[in-house]
Amino acid sequence: MSGLQGREAIALVARREVTQKLREKSFLISMGVTVTIIVLVAVVPALLGAGGPTTFTLGTTDATSAQIAANAKRAPGFDVELDVRSMSPAEAKQAIDDGSVDAVLSGEALRAKEEPDDQLVGIVQAAAREVRQAQALRRAGVRGAELQAALNPPALKVTTVEPVDPERDRKGAFAFVAVLVLYTQLLTYGYLLASGVVEEKSSRVVEVLLSTIRPKDLLAGKIIGLGLLGFGQLVVMTGVGLLAATLSGALDVTGEVVGAAALALGWFVLGYAFYSGLFACAGALVPRQEELQASMTPLTMLILISFFVSFIVLDDPDGTLAHVTSFIPFSAPITMPPRIALGEAPAYEIVIAFVVTLAGALALIPLAGRIYSGAVLRTGSAIKVRDAWRATKTGAESRA
Repeated sequence: MSGLQGREAIALVARREVTQKLREKSFLISMGVTVTIIVLVAVVPALLGAGGPTTFTLGTTDATSAQIAANAKRAPGFDVELDVRSMSPAEAKQAIDDGSVDAVLSGEALRAKEEPDDQLVGIVQAAAREVRQAQALRRAGVRGAELQAALNPPALKVTTVEPVDPERDRKGAFAFVAVLVLYTQLLTYGYLLASGVVEEKSSRVVEVLLSTIRPKDLLAGKIIGLGLLGFGQLVVMTGVGLLAATLSGALDVTGEVVGAAALALGWFVLGYAFYSGLFACAGALVPRQEELQASMTPLTMLILISFFVSFIVLDDPDGTLAHVTSFIPFSAPITMPPRIALGEAPAYEIVIAFVVTLAGALALIPLAGRIYSGAVLRTGSAIKVRDAWRATKTGAESRA
């Protein structure tokens, strides 16, 4: 075969894939929308006060209810803020009806328009018990320091074997976003690769390309080009997201967080390397775009299953399922990053998972190349994997 071969051909095809996509308005608009969503996810919760204490408005109508509300407002151990308003019984009824208060405390009764929040009920109940205890102790003749000691016993000291990370909730939110982005990127660029192969096949462009470029070089160029584009897009989204989170105070961007983000980028590269050849084969096996969805279904299901498993991993990053799926090549790119972000993945597990996934990708590359070579020039109807495999072997023998 005459024409371009090797690195020159791969570089030419890769450059063509990148420039072609960057010229498409739909791709640029999609990227702009995605980046905007990332910024909103990082900024809006902080602006709305998400993660801070819950605020309730509580009305009081008499001295007893005012005392209970005052005790509730000072109560430690609750992530709640109370806005206490003194009002007459008539004003209290009107406030409940128009929703300007969450509840009204009258005497020793709590009244609300609908079922009140459990947190509000809990803190008011605790304060009411404290007021009743104080009244009972005073009637029993307990006064002064002795009364205060009885009402305010020392709290239990809480200790943990492992250190508590105050940023764990925010890291969990970061891990969730990382999982969502990785899932979206793998599906998006897998589909772009497969649909590009089908488009070239159905339009007969691939026949022109293969007159000067070997099938394996064409495949490698397409995979590398779209992979670079996806990686670049992910770098932009990560950088913008971390900057927005820093400026809004949504996340304390430490070296640990930056390291987790960098490793997430690495896992995208590994995941894309594992799935890309398979998506290209899915595109090569069918002659038209209408049949692509069915061809891609097994790959889509693998990524979707990994995505759902990642929610369990987020909830229990040190559980059995989290450990097992971290060492399975098709699921590791989505289930390992949240464990890393939450600080639950030891360095040796990261290395082992990386090596296992890389080995899986390297094993699939020659298989995918052979199937792609045997199927990409077959038109008319969908071709089976077995026939594509045999077609490559037959073609090689005939050239020999």
